[in-house]
Amino acid sequence: MFEKELDRVRKQLKTTLATPHPYVPLSAILANEQVYAPYRRYFHAEVQWWVHEERVIRASNPRFDTYDTNLGDLLRTMDVELLARARFDHEELSAVIDASVKTRLNFLCRPRTTLKWFVFRGEPTKPIHEILLRLRYFYDYAYVIHGFEDWVKARSSDASTYEILSVVEFERILEKIDNDAILDLSQEEFVALMDPLFEFFGGANPELPPETVPTEAVIIFLDDKGAIPISQALERLLYREELRFLTRTKLIDIINDVILQIEAAGGLPHITSPTSAQSEQFLAPVDVVPAEPLIAEPLIAEPLIAEPLIAEPLIAEALVAEALVAEDEVAIHSNPIVTVLEISDLPTEDASEVRKRRIDSLIDASMRERIVRKLFDKREEVYSAILNDVLVCTTWKEAAGVLDRRFADHGVEPNASTSMEFAQALHRSFL
Repeated sequence: MFEKELDRVRKQLKTTLATPHPYVPLSAILANEQVYAPYRRYFHAEVQWWVHEERVIRASNPRFDTYDTNLGDLLRTMDVELLARARFDHEELSAVIDASVKTRLNFLCRPRTTLKWFVFRGEPTKPIHEILLRLRYFYDYAYVIHGFEDWVKARSSDASTYEILSVVEFERILEKIDNDAILDLSQEEFVALMDPLFEFFGGANPELPPETVPTEAVIIFLDDKGAIPISQALERLLYREELRFLTRTKLIDIINDVILQIEAAGGLPHITSPTSAQSEQFLAPVDVVPAEPLIAEPLIAEPLIAEPLIAEPLIAEALVAEALVAEDEVAIHSNPIVTVLEISDLPTEDASEVRKRRIDSLIDASMRERIVRKLFDKREEVYSAILNDVLVCTTWKEAAGVLDRRFADHGVEPNASTSMEFAQALHRSFL
């Protein structure tokens, strides 16, 4: 998912940085204002990591006393010079471009999850000084990065940066920083946090309606924030009413509606940490696959910042593991400029047959078993009958209505994660 946007941004960056010379200096990249600031930041942090690796190698060599004061001063000067003279060959340049674009989109969609994977790369602990180096890769949502830096400074000891921090504690700190920053925001201010997301898609996909962002991207963002009631409301609108894109105004209206519903029910809207099931549910629709900085050490998987990024983007690993890779690209139906041929445009008999073939690739044996067991009390015949009733419909809107009625007939909760997963697969068969 979002591969079209990722490809466009990657190609734009590669064109901007193209050169007949064998190397591209970091200084040239940082001075090139045509390279958007988040990507310049990423390149700079990548080189800072290279220098960090060189420092680690030197310190591990027992033949030299690198802690000697005079030698230490010289080595620090050399580190500054290395940073100033860093350069990328064409292969490495291309790899870092890919990693930076993927990592940024993952971060824009799921900042908490991406930071966890990019920093820890599946490991249980990391030294605080390495965590700070990893955080330098990120430009957007600066309040989160600065919040963690402030937390470190509050510990008041230089030695504290060599302390070890667990991934669990890191997640807790990020959650508190994020929640403290957003809990007192108005709906308008909360939506304004997504400006980088709107900016990314606005520049990466000119086919999108003006000032909009894909609904799936917002669902993932809200799920990462733990704003589950709002993300579920958007999922219903996406899969039942085909609300594929959102403007800021529309999103504010939906948030207000959800808050009113919660207040009417006697509760108050709140932000919680998403459960693993919810995370799995919302990660699936997003095909944001991270790549990692070309660093020989553990990076993160790929949520562009997630698990392995480099050699096999450590970040990508994590995102892929969480089912971030979508099987089909979402077709743009609501853009009046783009004409999209839906399966439903084919003769009815052919369309239903095509859907039935496609659903076999969208729902594998494991997923089918889970749906039958959790939703239909292990009754295969019920599952098959509902599948047939939905797939013979001519449009998704009609199919969504049939699915809702069948869920009601069999006492299935439509907002459960497995129900949403089933509905999502059925929806994709109509694209």
